[in-house]
Amino acid sequence: MPGSTKVADAMRKRTLLAFALAALALGRGGAVEIYRVGGEDLPRPSEAGVNFHQLSWSDFEEEQSLDTEALAAGTLRPIFLTPATNIALTSPERNGGPYVRVSGVASYSITDLSKNMIDADPTTFWEWVAGIQSRFTGQRYLESRRVTMDLGGLFFVNRVRVVAAESGLYPDGLYVSADLGVQKKDTVSGYGAARVGGQLVFELPENVQDTIDVSFPPALARSVGLLLLRASPKSLHIGEVEVYGVGYAHQASYVSPFIDLGEPAVWGDIRWRGRQDPRARVWIQSRAGKDLDPNVYWRFTGRGDEVTSLDEEGQPLDATDYLFLKPGEAGEITYDIDNWSFWSSPYAFADSSGTAIASPGPNSVLQLRVDFLPVGSEGGELEFIEFSATKPPLAEQVLGEIYPPEVTLGEIASFRYAIQPIIRAQHSGFDGVEIAAPFGVASVDSVQATGLDSFAVHIAPDSLRFAVSLFPPRTSGDSGGVIEVFFRAPVLRYGTTFRGWVSDSQRPLELAQPINRGDAASEIVSEVLTVRTSISRRLLDDIEVRPKIVTPNGDGINEQINFSFKLLQVTQEVPLRLAVFDLSGRSLRVIHDGQQHSGGLRFSWDGRDENGERVPPGLYVYRISVESEKGGDQLAGTVAVVY
Repeated sequence: MPGSTKVADAMRKRTLLAFALAALALGRGGAVEIYRVGGEDLPRPSEAGVNFHQLSWSDFEEEQSLDTEALAAGTLRPIFLTPATNIALTSPERNGGPYVRVSGVASYSITDLSKNMIDADPTTFWEWVAGIQSRFTGQRYLESRRVTMDLGGLFFVNRVRVVAAESGLYPDGLYVSADLGVQKKDTVSGYGAARVGGQLVFELPENVQDTIDVSFPPALARSVGLLLLRASPKSLHIGEVEVYGVGYAHQASYVSPFIDLGEPAVWGDIRWRGRQDPRARVWIQSRAGKDLDPNVYWRFTGRGDEVTSLDEEGQPLDATDYLFLKPGEAGEITYDIDNWSFWSSPYAFADSSGTAIASPGPNSVLQLRVDFLPVGSEGGELEFIEFSATKPPLAEQVLGEIYPPEVTLGEIASFRYAIQPIIRAQHSGFDGVEIAAPFGVASVDSVQATGLDSFAVHIAPDSLRFAVSLFPPRTSGDSGGVIEVFFRAPVLRYGTTFRGWVSDSQRPLELAQPINRGDAASEIVSEVLTVRTSISRRLLDDIEVRPKIVTPNGDGINEQINFSFKLLQVTQEVPLRLAVFDLSGRSLRVIHDGQQHSGGLRFSWDGRDENGERVPPGLYVYRISVESEKGGDQLAGTVAVVY
């Protein structure tokens, strides 16, 4: 049955991992779960209230073109080709190998005899049996046969060796091609059509040597095509085919097993340790789900083209059911979008010390993916990936939305942040709300909710976050009720997200639960936590603000902030204004207000107000605005004053 082997392997791996994690979880009493993949020789976390789980790189759902020796030693990295690395020798480890024509049919497959060409023993061979001489005298004999060496991954190849097992039984000519495609074959018969094409990288029309050793400029290839020629009906005994290359595998990947936490959990941070060379990329992604299988399995009911994801007794089909469906009954396998998220965007590699898990929660299963994208001899590696979680969650789900979803760039806007929790009897609920304001918060004006007696607000010193304590706490009796937080904050970038969390002060060691965007309040038409800004045709560009912290204390260091930017697309002088404001929106200093031509401009601010007095330490907003016949444009940002 199509895909049966892959499905069976996946079932086995998921079962083994579930048993392993269940064993690790016995006797846990900590508030925070930490899972580490790789880094077995590193110390375990020593913090109180932490339950630690160690996993290995060698356990994986899928892998491609990884260095197996490094993997066994505890490091994840792509294969690196030295001049002595024979890629063909290890191709079966990557589901590759030598495809040859199967006798009697015009199809190609990997056979027991063709494997002799990659066993490092030149005395064993694949035979191209003797041909039949033409009855017509004087007619030249010339015959060709193709061998396709599937490397099992993308590599830059630059050398091929073909070794005859017996003297004289060598090809009389050889053409080598580099092909990016994969040798396709039928999953039942194992046969496939010959691959024809690719980039011709070497021509040897005539040969009289038992060993052919050819080099050529590096060419990217998934498979190497060898067109063997013979000028007589002799047998050819090919003992070895060797393929060599340079640099890292063009792409390598790792997909972890399904990491089952046993119950819904709140995701915390993900961190890693590794190396990413300047031109290479290491992409780390995650996805989360509610079960151990992100697929939906379909079967034909026998009524025309009708399909169902249920078995004959009305229960959902799983991988085992699908494996044992009758011939012709198996339908397609689709992604379970109801219970699984898609892969997250790659985490920024520079955030290796810790960044919030991007996959939605609460969910009970997490899976990790790593893609290496080397460039030549520049690649990367990972020592470990580690993430934290808390279970059970404070609520089954917490939805949030912000209004208005679009404001004017650079101005202090008034926002309404609606939060709706679903809290069941098994959940503890929460008494705290935290909201991130990426460019600072000017004020928190009020908090409203049914049954709320009082609230307290705490704004972080940098003004980039604020917390609200709720009394009494929100419990299962408040499930479905809406909490509304009214605050004022600037938006200085298109697509600014106001992330939020809920927390329980009685569970201080545990992770706060993120607020997920959704329909939190029926009277608000938003369902987003990201605020847009009005977009105009760009007149201002290439802004540089250096330094972003000014210390106007007379010591000669960081005494002023320099603003440099470009004024574009104006054919005559236009009014331009640069001003500094506090977080309440009050203007402190107009640095420039006059006419300007297109070109590069530069201004500075010394940390003083219009009266020449030093402003108090804190965060301030600058706004550059310009008006022309084609419209207006603004640039805005924040700077800090420190003493």
